[in-house]
Amino acid sequence: MYLRLLPLLFLPLCLPTLAADGPVEDDNALIGAGFLDSHPDMMYRQWGVDALHRGKADKAMENFRLAARYADKPAQGYLAEMYWFGVERPADKIMAFAWMDVAAERGYPLFMELRDQYWAALPLEQQEVARAQARQLAAEYGDAVAKPRIAAVLLRGQRAMTGSRTGSMSNNVDITYFEGGTSRTIKADRLYDKKYWDPELYQRWQDETWMKVRRGTVKVGAPTTSLPSATDDP
Repeated sequence: MYLRLLPLLFLPLCLPTLAADGPVEDDNALIGAGFLDSHPDMMYRQWGVDALHRGKADKAMENFRLAARYADKPAQGYLAEMYWFGVERPADKIMAFAWMDVAAERGYPLFMELRDQYWAALPLEQQEVARAQARQLAAEYGDAVAKPRIAAVLLRGQRAMTGSRTGSMSNNVDITYFEGGTSRTIKADRLYDKKYWDPELYQRWQDETWMKVRRGTVKVGAPTTSLPSATDDP
């Protein structure tokens, strides 16, 4: 049932890659070293994807909304798709358009194409209501308010790194962390690449990635890693 969303949005496996060997959700070293703790946009989005594949639509939407608050356009697009198809609830074309309109505000081609399709399918009498709903969502989830949220988290994580591991951000040294009682290591220059922590570089990195994503450009599959959460039921 839920897999019908994937061919339309390609979201689970087209996260921007942190390295040549795979995306965030496949990189257990980065996850174990706490990368996602300071990237709530990706973290909540992945929890949403995991919940969606477990058939927990309400939990998926809850997590996608949390990711959306941190300027995550794919999560906003996922919410639009869920409303459009009526996943475990009646379809709501107005909410679907409104969320996709917010997702498309940076001009990413995939989201713009879907937004335009949603708009064309709306009855004329619903269009003004849909525009008003999009403005309401943008006031809470649009880039003007959401980008400062993710920027604050990234900068806080950056300050924590420089304070606790002085010098490690520029040197190719090993960082030790514990996972399941086992000591593991990751290279500092991989975890602390500036484009993952500087808000401006982080945004540029995401823009460069998502501008390239169009229908048919990404292989689709289910997430391979289930991320832990503060509770046992993300």
